[in-house]
Amino acid sequence: MQSPSPHRPERTCVGCRQTAPRAQLVRLVREETPDGSAPRVRLDPTGAASGRGAWLHRDASCLDLALRRGGLARSFRGRVDAGALTGDLQQYEPTIPWNR
Repeated sequence: MQSPSPHRPERTCVGCRQTAPRAQLVRLVREETPDGSAPRVRLDPTGAASGRGAWLHRDASCLDLALRRGGLARSFRGRVDAGALTGDLQQYEPTIPWNR
């Protein structure tokens, strides 16, 4: 008798809306700002930071889709500032051209 395969959590990318194993995606979290402006979106490389999270493929086209289609705003339930996100992603995955 064959043993059951190990459980692999899957998440949905906020850009392309495809499901994938958690290991193939990066987690983004919403970070409240002290001045009350729009919350900032930052990279969560550990995948364990507290707060509301969203998942994104390691692909610049998925980031583009998430920004154009409003996937980040939908996931974080409101307007967010994703201005520094591209720089965070570039430092984390330098082999991917995040700037388009």
